Amino acid sequence: MFHMKKTSPASAVCTTQRAATILGISVSSVQRLVEAGAISAWKTRGGHRRLPLAEVLAYKAQPGNPLQEAPGQGQLRVLMIAAQDEERDQFRRRFSQWHLPATLDLCANIYQAMLLLARQQPDVLILDLEHNLINGCVLLNTLVGDPKLWTVHIAILSEHDAATLAARGLLPDGTIFFGRTVKSADLRDYLQMRCSLHNHLALPPAEPANLATVSSATV
Repeated sequence: MFHMKKTSPASAVCTTQRAATILGISVSSVQRLVEAGAISAWKTRGGHRRLPLAEVLAYKAQPGNPLQEAPGQGQLRVLMIAAQDEERDQFRRRFSQWHLPATLDLCANIYQAMLLLARQQPDVLILDLEHNLINGCVLLNTLVGDPKLWTVHIAILSEHDAATLAARGLLPDGTIFFGRTVKSADLRDYLQMRCSLHNHLALPPAEPANLATVSSATV
């Protein structure tokens, strides 16, 4: 639901893309916050969504907000779910060689992951769907359906193509897809990017209300 309001050209507003960058979440998560009434929004004549910058910042600073980072927890938290011992061991070795400002948890199945999510949610979830296709769907539906988990960035590893996974509901908006033959450097670069956004996020300048830009999906 959109709240229509009149603003002057000098009003501090932002696109969903800018809001996603400020909050450290995906564009689709920002859209769900708007639909839930947590942040108001309206559309320009060109059909582009705009949000009050003050409300975005107020939501980020709200006490008890799941977006807030606990003191002393500046490292990116990564959770990988892979059924095969070899897959987990291989990723653990690679992760240690990348020397990222991040921590890693490894789970063999969805049930272990759900218990971990209940205690402390990760910033990035890497889900290997080779042996977790059905349970992976359950987990993804949980992540998408729980507002407290909207800040989790999801990367999918699968031998199935993206179109097949999308048809089964296994590629929610904002999800990153890597094929089975993904290079180690690609995963490293993705996690480096997420670490950079997590630890060195700079507030973008406010956008004039009369400036129409097309928002694009974020990683």
